Amino acid sequence: MSDEQPVHSAQSEKDSIAQIKHLLDQIKTSAPPDLVWDLRFHTDILVESLRESQARSLGLQKENGQLHERVLRERCDYEELRASMDELLNLHELTEAISTTFAISDILSALMDLSARFLPSESCGVFSLDGDDLKLDVLATRGDKRVVQCVQDHSEDGIVDWVLREARPVVIEDMSTVEQTGVEVCSIVLVPLRVRAQNIGLYGLYCRRSKDVFTAGEMELLSVLANQTAVALENARLYSELSASTTQLKDSQQQLLMAEKMAAIGRLAGGVAHEVNNPLQIILSRVQLLRMNAASGDRLIEGLDSIEHGVKRISKIIRGLLDIAGHSAAERDWGACDVVAALRRTLELVQHQLERAEVEIAFKCDDSLPPVAGNIGELEQVFLNLIINAQHAMPEGGTLEVSARVGDEDVFVEFSDTGVGIPEALLDRIFDPFFSTRSEQGGTGLGLSVSYGIVERHGGSITVQSTHGKGTRFSLRFPSGEGVGYE
Repeated sequence: MSDEQPVHSAQSEKDSIAQIKHLLDQIKTSAPPDLVWDLRFHTDILVESLRESQARSLGLQKENGQLHERVLRERCDYEELRASMDELLNLHELTEAISTTFAISDILSALMDLSARFLPSESCGVFSLDGDDLKLDVLATRGDKRVVQCVQDHSEDGIVDWVLREARPVVIEDMSTVEQTGVEVCSIVLVPLRVRAQNIGLYGLYCRRSKDVFTAGEMELLSVLANQTAVALENARLYSELSASTTQLKDSQQQLLMAEKMAAIGRLAGGVAHEVNNPLQIILSRVQLLRMNAASGDRLIEGLDSIEHGVKRISKIIRGLLDIAGHSAAERDWGACDVVAALRRTLELVQHQLERAEVEIAFKCDDSLPPVAGNIGELEQVFLNLIINAQHAMPEGGTLEVSARVGDEDVFVEFSDTGVGIPEALLDRIFDPFFSTRSEQGGTGLGLSVSYGIVERHGGSITVQSTHGKGTRFSLRFPSGEGVGYE
């Protein structure tokens, strides 16, 4: 509504009244007095009506102006409310995005997506602080690489340190664009990522804007987003550490459980060996005496052979128990062991047996394999147990791959067969004493348990991978050198 309209209307009314008075002055000289009086009376009424109309018009104009100002204020309030709602929605979406995942990549992607809604940028990136020297490492970027270059430049000239001390978003103009004519001025926004008053990183945005265009609301929202992201990153780190600690705890529990089993078997072996060995020696001596007195071809000889076989089997089990307990380990020689030579001797020992079972051997080893500190007899016992187990796993024949190699500072020995494999449900039990998948064929369940104890005494480890119906691989690791010994 124009402010000049009331002035124009008032001037028109004044002109009209002046013309009416001029006509009345002309009529006075020619018209009767009564007629002149009537005309003046009606003219005064008309003038008063015009003045009242003018006053009402001015009042309506003023009221209309006030209404217009109110509409403008309400429209501004609406725009501000809508902007606030958009900010709340952005914060809600970020909170929802980071509360449903502990993946760092998803958290960083949510930050860059949401900041782009209210502050478009040519490129943006998230940087982590590494070490006491506050070195910045790139976690994620989007767009061109100018933000990385700018952050690195400002890190060298000390501006990043100043921003981190300020603990608030800071806008810095790109001087390379300010100094050039005809080039649009650009700026970089640096936002600290803070958790519990500690800086853990930095969020940078390279924007096609001058420094003066940024608003306080944009900076405030960026600060809130950065704080939310920092909390999410810290939670993700804590969750990762918790998962690793949980896994380590489970492994320790498994090792502790195995150690308890081995200790129980050791206590059992100590008691059983003494009580059983003496009666067994008496039985064996009586069997040999009876055999000497029996006539050749006597059926008693067959019975004596069965007794002797059973007694020797019992003795073998007791020796296995003693090996598990490590009672005789201190009496054995300890020194530098040639693993390759031990493998060759073991394979030669069972070569005939493997050929009869139609098992083909594939042997390969590194040319310069370092020695392993330990007892050569015990190592050969482990190798023999694993080779015999592989043969039993291939009743129709197959291939046994034996390899030895060096990696880092350890020696690795592997036995891979193409046999029937081990069901997944039984993999966790195969090293348990007396557990055997061949109990019906005379398996004692001590071979792998004894081997496990020997490998652990040598400071190594033994793991197994198996696919039922396809084959099994046993992997042994020993520390190289001569510095490992019994405690």
